[in-house]
Amino acid sequence: MKKDKLRYAILKEFESGNKSFNQDNLGLSKDEFDEQIRFLHREKYIDGVMYADDQVYTLQTIVVTEKGEQYISENSTWAKVYRGLKEIKDFIK
Repeated sequence: MKKDKLRYAILKEFESGNKSFNQDNLGLSKDEFDEQIRFLHREKYIDGVMYADDQVYTLQTIVVTEKGEQYISENSTWAKVYRGLKEIKDFIK
C-alpha cells in the first residue's frame, strides 16, 4: 500500500465533507486506519481529532488544515486518478 496516496485519499474525503467513511472502506484494519489519522493529525494536515481510550473516537469534528490543503494541491495529479471511495483500494495499491 502506498501511504502517500492513502493519506491523499483520506484528506480528499475530509475536504469533500465525507466524514462517514471508515477503515473498511479503505481496506485497512482499525489499527492501520488509526495510525494514518494520527499521522495526519500529528503532522498538522488535519485538526479536530477526538480520541477516547487512545483510539480515534470520531471523524465528525475533523477539518483539513491549510497544510493539508497544500498537500492536496501539491499532489493534484492524483486527482485525475482518484475517483472516491468506490475505487480507493485500487488507487492506494
